[in-house]
Amino acid sequence: MGKHAAESTESKKSPWRIGLLTFLVSSVIATLVGLVMLWPNSDDVVLADNFSQTFAGNYEQVDGTITLVDGSACNSPDIGRAFTDSPSISLEPSALECVRALVDITSGTNEGMKTQLITYGQPGEPEFSEGDKIRMVETPDGSGEIIYTFADYQRGTALIVWGVLLVAAMGAFAAWRGVRALFGLVITLAIVGIFLLPGLASGHDAMWLALVCGAGILLIVVPMVHGLNWKSAAALAGTLVALVLSALLSWLAIITTNLRGLGDENHLKIINYLPEVSISGLLLASFIIGTLGVLNDVTISQASTINELAEIDEDATPWRLFKGAMSVGRDHISSMIYTLVLGYTGAALPLLLLLSLAERPLIQTLTSDVMAGELLRSGVGALALTLAVPITTLIAAWTVPGDEPAPSDGKPRLVHRH
Repeated sequence: MGKHAAESTESKKSPWRIGLLTFLVSSVIATLVGLVMLWPNSDDVVLADNFSQTFAGNYEQVDGTITLVDGSACNSPDIGRAFTDSPSISLEPSALECVRALVDITSGTNEGMKTQLITYGQPGEPEFSEGDKIRMVETPDGSGEIIYTFADYQRGTALIVWGVLLVAAMGAFAAWRGVRALFGLVITLAIVGIFLLPGLASGHDAMWLALVCGAGILLIVVPMVHGLNWKSAAALAGTLVALVLSALLSWLAIITTNLRGLGDENHLKIINYLPEVSISGLLLASFIIGTLGVLNDVTISQASTINELAEIDEDATPWRLFKGAMSVGRDHISSMIYTLVLGYTGAALPLLLLLSLAERPLIQTLTSDVMAGELLRSGVGALALTLAVPITTLIAAWTVPGDEPAPSDGKPRLVHRH
């Protein structure tokens, strides 16, 4: 292309780019206003009185190391109690076979002492081995003496190793952008933990909370990971539009199907402990946040496709770029729908296993509250994804071309002339 043709093309793109910037700046302002208006206040949380006594997550946990595993002392009165040297032994023989784990207590009130835990080989009980590092719950009995029960395994070291492996792999194969993506993940979890969860607990409107949270994540993470360029701007705008559509579709799906979310045991706990929190609102927020990651994936891919097509053919019109990128987008839609459905299927696999064994007609099973919720979650996510592709492709086709600088290596570029 000649100099004057390039300048003409750039001038045609300018109004579209100005419109894109206007939309993004407006989105930033709206998100900041939403953060201020919906910022959670701990005083607004209405928590049931029995929460601290009955919710398992509130109990104090201490660390321990298993030093011995055998079948002795099954009827010892010191099961679960702290002792210094050896446990007391009952003279009466035990009627049941057991596995006894002798544990060194390494933190908490009785650090430096010992205790013992017993299992009877029942399904779901832990399988103890010497050297296992575990966590135990400290609970006082009627006399005030502390009783120890198994809570979980310590996984800190193993998780650190996996984390280092992940960072190394991302750095090696995705370079600095992969490391930035990990920082983006940290920011995402921080926004959810600091804003969304306390906001839901405070009883604020779930749809607005999820929208503001999602927009805040996108406005920070997308430029940070993919850079400040027109490609990122187009993908960000497309994702924001699709996020709003996802919220509207999720709301419409829930109210038209009378979905209550009461088939989920965790939702029942919310009713018990947080009576002011709307279960349908919580369900709506989970729909919206659940589609966020896959939306960003597909919009970035479409904007990148537009940019690559424009690099190959500098004379291509925006409409030609749009049609070319949509050919790729249709394949992406097909594959990502499988990703969404299989992702939700994996999360709900225990439930699906139980439902498959229930002696109920298939139509009743599929339309039950718990199953319909999972189906709608997948369906709404797939619909939002399908809409995000053409929206982002349209935005990118009129704004992205010319985003990347010309190659500086002196190699010729492949350009098709019409």
